[in-house]
Amino acid sequence: MKRQTSLRPVARSHRPKGYPRRRRDGPIVDPAPALFALTVAFVTVHELDAVRNHEWRFFFAPFGVSDDPAYRAFTALHVPLFAFVLTLYSLPAFQTGFDVFAVAHGGLHLALRNHPLVEFSGWFSRLWIYGASVLGGLHLFSVVVL
Repeated sequence: MKRQTSLRPVARSHRPKGYPRRRRDGPIVDPAPALFALTVAFVTVHELDAVRNHEWRFFFAPFGVSDDPAYRAFTALHVPLFAFVLTLYSLPAFQTGFDVFAVAHGGLHLALRNHPLVEFSGWFSRLWIYGASVLGGLHLFSVVVL
């Protein structure tokens, strides 16, 4: 019987299955997990800001729903939305889709910035919207290119 010479565990990749392997000369610290966590955090804070800025009015106005029921529905619909994000958070395909969403979401806000029912204004609201877009783009770049 052969005796084990080392108790050190075999080195394993820290990247989830489905992501391409890094080149040997790649960065020492993988920025992808932090970038994705920040993307999700920025989108989450944007959703908090969306309540303050009455975003439900934009979504429910075409259906003639009054303000209070629209606010309640908008807020309540975030429970399954956040459960969905938290459940699929670690899946590479979900992360890619979320990154694309974050970038496109920023583009939609830019296109709709002068819409009368969109009340987001000021640097604070724009920080969360466009910050999520930039971070999502950086995360996507880090997992596809690096």
